[in-house]
Amino acid sequence: MTPLYDFLQSQVEGETEVVKTSRKPHHLTYRVEDFIQQAAYAHFLETGTLIPLKKLPKGVSDEEYLGGIMAFCNYDIQRYVVGRAIERDTSSVEICKGLVGEMFEKFSEFDFRNGPIRRKFDGIKYAVRKCENVLYELAVTERTKVEEAVEPAAKKQKSDPEAAASGEASFLDMSELAAIKTRYEGYDATRELVIKKCREIQKAAKNSIFAMHRGDLKKAKSLIETCETVGNEILVTIKDEPTLRQGSFSNSLEEYAEALLFWTWLDNGTVMTFDDFKKIEINEEEYLGGICDLSGEVGRVAVVYGTKRDQEGVQKCLDTNLSILIGLEGLYLPGKLSKKMDPLKQSVQKLETVLYELSLIQSKGGGFVNMSSAEAPKEEE
Repeated sequence: MTPLYDFLQSQVEGETEVVKTSRKPHHLTYRVEDFIQQAAYAHFLETGTLIPLKKLPKGVSDEEYLGGIMAFCNYDIQRYVVGRAIERDTSSVEICKGLVGEMFEKFSEFDFRNGPIRRKFDGIKYAVRKCENVLYELAVTERTKVEEAVEPAAKKQKSDPEAAASGEASFLDMSELAAIKTRYEGYDATRELVIKKCREIQKAAKNSIFAMHRGDLKKAKSLIETCETVGNEILVTIKDEPTLRQGSFSNSLEEYAEALLFWTWLDNGTVMTFDDFKKIEINEEEYLGGICDLSGEVGRVAVVYGTKRDQEGVQKCLDTNLSILIGLEGLYLPGKLSKKMDPLKQSVQKLETVLYELSLIQSKGGGFVNMSSAEAPKEEE
């Protein structure tokens, strides 16, 4: 197992080094947790203890470490317990019970929020129960247990009263976990602050879009500037915690991108490029999400043009959404972005239908209002 472990460790070290100062992709976080799970199992088989964070490659975050060792507890330990029970190895099962019991007791001190880590923590109590049930079943069968010829150090500590009295029998590195708890509490406090500020961005961005549909571009621009101010404040806050960009903040930046794209389109009829975003730093995924959502706002403007029988206005909206669709169809869109393609296609089809119906009305002699000189429908003052 050592050559494989060394290879995996080198891969994790290389990839985490590349992304340690930026947002770590979800797929990499999952793979790092998988590696930690396997490393924890190998370490346990060799020493009978839980692998400490300091034994893992640099760049592994506290959250990845917690997720990996909890997965090891919830899956590998339970399978190992069943395997040792088949061999009547009560001693090994007792070691497993001691390990998962200490993990559950220590992690109960953490304030895990709802999410993957919380769900994995909830699974530890089932691992404790599994060990207890197996030990009970082994006891009631009154079989002679099979002892291993050579016990790991942690097993000897548990069975040796002198070692237990010395206080070295713990399966966990308590001082390291205490430090992780302190960092996690600080991380959680920062996370709560970021979520609160993200609501300000989302509210301002949505109100900006509402203002644009009412024709109030001046108010909309002011709200967009509010998004930029708050967004840059958050970027400073999360400088040392880049993983906090995921979730609420990334979603709020997507809302901001949609609002600014829509404002620019109404102002001059063009769609901003990624490089045009200068006031606040957004990434490619947030930009593409904003582009997809822009098509929905353009479609709403087209409906207003359609009620005015403004064929040129509808054509302009169709050209915009069709350009977005053609540009995105050639890209691989991960996760939630791929789900936005169907509404985009439906928007294009709807605008084509509206344009077709307007052409029929015109061919029958029905007049239509030419609003080509206006960038967007506005309320009369």
